[in-house]
Amino acid sequence: MKLFNFEYEFPNTIEEIDRFTGKEFEVFLFEFFKVLEYHPRMTDDTNDKGIDLTIKLPSLDGSKAVGIQAKRWKGKVGPTEIRTMLDGKNHYNLDQVWIITTSDLTPAAITTAKNNDIQILNRENVIEFLEETKKHNVKFRKAKLSKKEIKQTDSNVDNFPSEIIEGFKKLRSEISKTYKLYPVYTVFNNKMMYELINEMPKNIEELSNITGFGKKRVHTFGKEVLEYINKLSKETYFEENDSLLYEILISERSKIAKYNNLSEEDVYTDKVAKYIVRMKPQDKTTLEKVFGFRKENIDIFGDYLIKKIKAFIENNT
Repeated sequence: MKLFNFEYEFPNTIEEIDRFTGKEFEVFLFEFFKVLEYHPRMTDDTNDKGIDLTIKLPSLDGSKAVGIQAKRWKGKVGPTEIRTMLDGKNHYNLDQVWIITTSDLTPAAITTAKNNDIQILNRENVIEFLEETKKHNVKFRKAKLSKKEIKQTDSNVDNFPSEIIEGFKKLRSEISKTYKLYPVYTVFNNKMMYELINEMPKNIEELSNITGFGKKRVHTFGKEVLEYINKLSKETYFEENDSLLYEILISERSKIAKYNNLSEEDVYTDKVAKYIVRMKPQDKTTLEKVFGFRKENIDIFGDYLIKKIKAFIENNT
């Protein structure tokens, strides 16, 4: 009798990989190269020297030791990440090094890679990996995420300021006491709370689209939830005299998206742009606190965005 099944389940599409964490992408590559019998080994996370895993690549004279850096990124990989691999090549005594990314590289990173004989494998290659797995007798994931689950995954919960989360928890407790609903998660659980924060519904119809908010919840305390969100939005949104900065941010968003191979939605939404206007961050620490701004974007274009905000403030004060 087989009590446990530890067989790895491969993703079916590149979109599934896009929702992976960085570590999950490393594991995917490990399992992929294991299927190809390339004897993959993962390096120590605490001091990997730019190499996430190694493989033994078959060659005419035996095999070559190849080191791989895995980047499950939406933005383009920069030259800094490429340079770190050079230390790893020497440290692990490798014959070759590869950068494998779900995105692409900046022009400077491409130049650095080519000058140092680093093999570049981008999004198209990862898609080819997926097609290759389908030629082998491996297990694939059966269940696909629903649209609501995808929204929940993409909401980037880590970006929610603690005061926003605490505010919704306080609201939950108040509703629990008012309507004698115990325990408090029967009002709405954490997953529902994160979706509320991410979607910020403005009316009954939008609230009804939140996971778990059926007719009973909406009828019982939907009004309180919407009133709280409306109050929160008024406190957080920008003043009318900041409309010029908002227009600049929307204009810059398209430039940032094009340069970094991102969708405009992945750069920041209209709502997040309003939060940026409200806070006017002039350093990365403050930018990180902007509600809904993705932490992974701080290193990609944070400096550029802060420079634009500073220039606006200097020219309008």
